[in-house]
Amino acid sequence: MDGNVKNMMMTALAALSLILGIVGAMGGTWLVPTGDDADEMAEQDMNTGAGLTSYWVEWEMEDADTCDMMLEMMDDDDSDAECDGSMLTMSMSFSDECDADGEDSDDSCDMATGGMIGTIGMWAGIICALILTLTLVLPMAGVDAMSNLPDIAKTITMWGAGALMLVGMLGWYMMLPETDSETALGMSGWLAGAAMTMALGAAATGQFIPADE
Repeated sequence: MDGNVKNMMMTALAALSLILGIVGAMGGTWLVPTGDDADEMAEQDMNTGAGLTSYWVEWEMEDADTCDMMLEMMDDDDSDAECDGSMLTMSMSFSDECDADGEDSDDSCDMATGGMIGTIGMWAGIICALILTLTLVLPMAGVDAMSNLPDIAKTITMWGAGALMLVGMLGWYMMLPETDSETALGMSGWLAGAAMTMALGAAATGQFIPADE
């Protein structure tokens, strides 16, 4: 493969991995309801999902007064709830729910632990993807700021981006509790998976595809 083409391919994969990784890590749809659960919520004008560290609910009320009344009835200091017109939105972190539920908090604590593993893995991978992208982009612009980076550091960064994201995603998945709810991987999770795949693709391209002189 032509050296310039190889470099451009690696740069594109690394940059896309960086962008998709950030969007995925910050997204709130790692888990979404599916099947009968999704149908039941749709009938009640509800929408819900879970990110790495918290879950959220959106509930369309009849009007703004009904929403305000429901907000007053909830009176829950552990959740972040507000009304936007007739739309009630509520979010709560798994760690807060773990602390609040005491002995009945196994599922929430597992989600909190999995979310912590996933967050650390994703953001560590994102940092590696950023460094990898800079090492590829800056020389194109004539900037030698990353030229003194040791080869071993470049190799670790190149493989670390995808590997750390993979570890984070697997750690999060393995900590998911078994429940009766029907859930599936949401858009944020798929974006994180795409970021991980592209990062590993960039590393594989750099390591195993020779460049023509």
